[in-house]
Amino acid sequence: ERAARHPHPTEGMRDAMVVFDEWLSHSYEEPTEKEKKEQREEWEMFRKLCQSDANRNSYSKDPSKEELNRARKDISEGQRLLFELLNNCRPNNRESSPITFPLVCFVGLFG
Repeated sequence: ERAARHPHPTEGMRDAMVVFDEWLSHSYEEPTEKEKKEQREEWEMFRKLCQSDANRNSYSKDPSKEELNRARKDISEGQRLLFELLNNCRPNNRESSPITFPLVCFVGLFG
């Protein structure tokens, strides 16, 4: 579709369109009801993940200041917590206490 409407198609693009059209006409089969159900469930799981805390730091190609500030804050907090964790691991540190490391901070640091 995109190649067919391209303003400057090359010979290679035209050849590829012929091959792809032929492949598509012989390869496509309508999904069964079971496959459709599996696809719906997979899509629902994908949407759930997109809305989870694990994906909180993702932003669009043109992020707003709020999105960038939130991501910077999470990264900064993650760095602070990581430093605190490493400091608590020192052999001479007797004041070791559990530290909560929020998922968004971990994802902000490590991806």
